[in-house]
Amino acid sequence: MHPALRSIIAATGLITPVLTLAQPAQWESKDYEPLEIHRKVTLAFPSELKLNGVNEGEVCILIWVNQEGQLLDWMLEGASHALLAKEVLDALPQWKFKPARFQGQPIPARVQLLFQFQSAEAIRVITDMGIIARMNEAKGPRKMSRSIYAVGELDQPLDPVVEIAPRPPDQFGATVKEGAVVVDYLIDTNGKVRMPIIISSDDQAFTTSVLLAVLECRYAVPQRIGVPVITRVRQKFAFTPVNS
Repeated sequence: MHPALRSIIAATGLITPVLTLAQPAQWESKDYEPLEIHRKVTLAFPSELKLNGVNEGEVCILIWVNQEGQLLDWMLEGASHALLAKEVLDALPQWKFKPARFQGQPIPARVQLLFQFQSAEAIRVITDMGIIARMNEAKGPRKMSRSIYAVGELDQPLDPVVEIAPRPPDQFGATVKEGAVVVDYLIDTNGKVRMPIIISSDDQAFTTSVLLAVLECRYAVPQRIGVPVITRVRQKFAFTPVNS
């Protein structure tokens, strides 16, 4: 079993439901409590930027945190300056988190962190996805380098190198025979699947089957203008009864 998946298996042996972070209505739901930072390493505004007359900037990071608050994975989404990105990425593995909650239960989640740097002020870290979404609407596109691109922006369609079919859900104790799972994941510059989240699922066993399969898939390196990039994929898996 993929080690990242093992760490989010609940005591029942099934995946704890993953909040759909792609829908602002859920971010603002009274049932949703955003992830919190419990301990962080102090960040500093790089002196080299100050010497070059740069006084502010931003960094966006995607993190994948399980229901115990353990940081499983992280990825740079964008940054106004490479030195600010380095400052964040060097410190992030030492941070500790309180997991997001939905309806009172801790949940694993993929969350966007927005770091706002100002040389003369404390560095602000925003973890609430709803606040970030509203800021994006108000400010428009940020002046940041991008690390993640849509599939349609790539030079070529995605090329699966290793495809793993989901195992029969009855092996995981499925309670229904037919249904579907929609999963959202990232493919990195090595063609590896990372940070999957479940958008919707008709059964926990379907979720387990899909995540086990997706995490073992591999793709040819996605490229944009000849340069390896990260891309985001949303995929639907349909389950139907096998004819006897």
